Amino acid sequence: MATQIVLLLLIIALVVYSVYLQVQLTRKNIFIETTVKRLSGIEKSRSIDEMMAFLGDIQKLSPNSSYFQSKILDEDTTDFIYENYSEMKTYMHYTMDEADAKNILANGFRFVDSFYKTALPVTKDNLDLKIKHDSRKFFGDFLVIICISIDIVNFYSKEMEKAGIKNHSFENILTELPPSKNENSDLTYQLSNKFIKGYINHKTGEIIKNPEFDPWYNAPAFKKNLETLRS
Repeated sequence: MATQIVLLLLIIALVVYSVYLQVQLTRKNIFIETTVKRLSGIEKSRSIDEMMAFLGDIQKLSPNSSYFQSKILDEDTTDFIYENYSEMKTYMHYTMDEADAKNILANGFRFVDSFYKTALPVTKDNLDLKIKHDSRKFFGDFLVIICISIDIVNFYSKEMEKAGIKNHSFENILTELPPSKNENSDLTYQLSNKFIKGYINHKTGEIIKNPEFDPWYNAPAFKKNLETLRS
């Protein structure tokens, strides 16, 4: 008798589990069908507002919606990123550990050869920001914001052009330490920490500002770097 009861309970458990799996499969199928239909409609209308609404719906419909939650489009976050946008060249860099973000605030942003390998340019467009964020958010929860005044960018870009310097960009000039080689013998530069505006935890929305931030900073070392490259 006891054996029959155990078998009956086991059968009931298997039936319940089977129903649960069927429900999950149905939800996934509905999500896929809805996604395809929405994509098809957006492709025809090409409406930015629809695309933004669609991205929001994906977060709600996805079984893993908690994984996609982000504060990247919160007003406080975008206000911080876009502040004085017309006067700045703005970039964002993702890092996994907060200790690394704090180190960048204190010492500057290190990059190998090209600044743009890990720093994405920011445009004042929420859709563009969302797309770039979704492509890079897996590199870490901490988003470092880098801002350089357009005046500084234009000045050193023109000076490099006058000097005939073609194999470098203005970011290579804005370093206060001489370039060094890493373990792979790649040339490493360290952008001055004055151009680091701060960092954001894009999951919690917490913003840490750099008290030394000065996007118009123009150190004597920058002109020396220019002369070194010129010679």
